[in-house]
Amino acid sequence: MTSLVYTFEQLNMLFKNSRDAVFYMEKIDDDYKYIYLNMAAMKLIEMDPIGTTVSHSIPPHLSKNIIYYYNLSLEKREQVDFEDFTYKRLEIRKQKTSVIPIEEGDNRFILATTKDVSIDRDIEDKYLFMRSVFYKSFLSTVLISTDFQLLEANPKFIEEFNIQLDDMQGGNILNSPILDKESAPLLKKYITQAQNGANITSKMLYLIDKDNVRRCFTATFSSLTSNDQVIAVFVIMQEITQFIQQEEALKTTSHGFETFKEAMNSAADVILADIEGKILEVNDRVVQNTGYTREELYGESHTIFNSGIHSDDFFNDLWTTVNTGEVWRNEVCNRKKDGDTYWVDSTIIPMLNEFGEIHQFLTIQFNISMKKKMMSELYKVERTFRAITENTNDFIVVTDLTGRIKYASPSYIRKLGYLESELMDKSYEQLLCEESLEKWQQIISQTSPNYNVENKIELLLQTNEAERIWTEGNYTITNDFSQNEIIMVSREITERKELENKLMFMAYHDSLTHLPNRRLLNKEFIPILEKANANFKAIALFYIDGDNFKKVNDDFGHDIGDEFLTEFGQALVRSVKCDDLVVRLGGDEFLIVITELSRYEEVRLQQVENYVESIRDTLKIGWEIRGHHFSPTSSIGISMYPEHGDTLDELIDLADRALYKAKQICKNNYQICDVVSRV
Repeated sequence: MTSLVYTFEQLNMLFKNSRDAVFYMEKIDDDYKYIYLNMAAMKLIEMDPIGTTVSHSIPPHLSKNIIYYYNLSLEKREQVDFEDFTYKRLEIRKQKTSVIPIEEGDNRFILATTKDVSIDRDIEDKYLFMRSVFYKSFLSTVLISTDFQLLEANPKFIEEFNIQLDDMQGGNILNSPILDKESAPLLKKYITQAQNGANITSKMLYLIDKDNVRRCFTATFSSLTSNDQVIAVFVIMQEITQFIQQEEALKTTSHGFETFKEAMNSAADVILADIEGKILEVNDRVVQNTGYTREELYGESHTIFNSGIHSDDFFNDLWTTVNTGEVWRNEVCNRKKDGDTYWVDSTIIPMLNEFGEIHQFLTIQFNISMKKKMMSELYKVERTFRAITENTNDFIVVTDLTGRIKYASPSYIRKLGYLESELMDKSYEQLLCEESLEKWQQIISQTSPNYNVENKIELLLQTNEAERIWTEGNYTITNDFSQNEIIMVSREITERKELENKLMFMAYHDSLTHLPNRRLLNKEFIPILEKANANFKAIALFYIDGDNFKKVNDDFGHDIGDEFLTEFGQALVRSVKCDDLVVRLGGDEFLIVITELSRYEEVRLQQVENYVESIRDTLKIGWEIRGHHFSPTSSIGISMYPEHGDTLDELIDLADRALYKAKQICKNNYQICDVVSRV
């Protein structure tokens, strides 16, 4: 039995709750056996492979790469890091794995840690762009990995060949029954060329459809790259079965061209030329599309359509190809009689006579101007979008419905101080201050798109340095084939919010002491009352008048008098709880709302006396103003809820009357409404 370096309990203690996938494996011959996986690792490969090996648990195009780096780590006896790509559920994922070699006697193990990393923006943009363009295309489209695994197929391809995509994904397409055996090596060749950077267009392939019919397609190959590494190839196919069949008939029928021309007339431009390239015949579509009459075209060469777009090398390649008897295919820009240009997908087929010699050339052209225009417009839109987002100060973000960031404009990097890699796949709520979390949660809880609805929202963002930025903007929820997205465009309103807050403060606070004023008291008293009733508590209102304030003004002047009032108000604040409300009514009159008092009278009276003593003690300590010490006294009138009244105005009036009675008796005195004065 193999002696393990680490026990299951030790590994579980270390890695069970790790967000990274952790694998502990033993080398068995040329493979590796799973000894331990944490929960993240099992979720990553969607199975429990304990006891099995890498090559039995992971598709060949992935396992071969993994085993190579595991072997490299043991061979070097040091940590090895590598990155790879996986394609899963309509998304490309990039992962980084760190491999640590472990040896115990004759036994060798590896400890591998795999984490998702942000995928390169260029590859993600290209993938999303191409998938959005071709997903609903009338052309059959597939995505194939560099080791020829079928990763994705669009609905047109699935329908034509009646495949179950889940069954075929991960399988080698070269061994698929839908691929003609003669075309398998050609497909392999073209994909390999595309991986090496070649521009592969209009290549002929044969496939077997759901009715077991052999059909012919022209295929274009476009590589999907990241950091100069090709990770997959898009293959776009257009069927030409009918034209190829009619081409074969043309070779054996004396009147083949007329028959073929009639069949093709509604689908493509057809031109027949002699060995020197002089035009012998054209179909009606050529006349309609170019504006030339047949008489103007007969005897002319193909240069009559030359738009000047293509180089001499382009046409040299054309003639070299067809003169050797091979079919030439490519996209060509033609010129009409009036000078306008249009694009065609052109196929030139050398025609052989009974001696096997080339005696004519048949050209079949499909108008692809709309496709070209669409691609050009998409490119312009993308370029314009990037130009706008790269230079605007607005905050533009795209997230999925869980709030994970898929795109963030550079303003997020400039204003918030994050790196682009730190923002990608980050939860947007991590950028928000606590005050805005509930608003954001309400957005991501919505499930239905709202394309035509403007939803305004204010959010408070937090920079990487913990600074706060207010934003205001609109968001919308859109649907992109398989998933919803949230798009939000905002702009900074920090200065405006600061001004609003300042104006709000001025409206609800006294301009001299900065204490709450009567307006704020009216606003806050109802919630204070509701809280008292909910908690079965009483409230007391202290109406306070400073003794001898007029003398301070007369003896020291109004400037010191103003400072005296400010210090007097702060002394009252220090005398009560932080939940109590100290209000300046005007002049030297203040009001304190004392909360959380007992509803039992004896207890409440003692609490009130304690507050009065606290106020007296604080005022007695006093304060210094410009070298003068002040320790004033005050007179206090007190009313209580619910004993003396139910409304704020009623309670203030009763407290004011009690204050009047207290001042009639003596200074530094307090009086409770309808209670005998206590000195």
